[in-house]
Amino acid sequence: MQYSNIDGLPDYVKKYSIKVQRQWMHVLNTTHDNTQSDVRSMKAANSVLKKRFEKTTSDENYHTDRFHQQVDKWLGNLNG
Repeated sequence: MQYSNIDGLPDYVKKYSIKVQRQWMHVLNTTHDNTQSDVRSMKAANSVLKKRFEKTTSDENYHTDRFHQQVDKWLGNLNG
């Protein structure tokens, strides 16, 4: 399963900004090219969302990540 544009992405990915959607699609397509596994490529792509939006206060970049989450949320709303 590969995607050629962001219009066909799953609904749960479309709620994020265009930048995140493209990153998700790129990881999925690249992983699928390398492994030929739908399951593995989906897990790799979903890890992009998990890593990007994980909220851990012990992380030294927490405030920066939180800022990026808010910007993506606002931009996602403008693009959606």
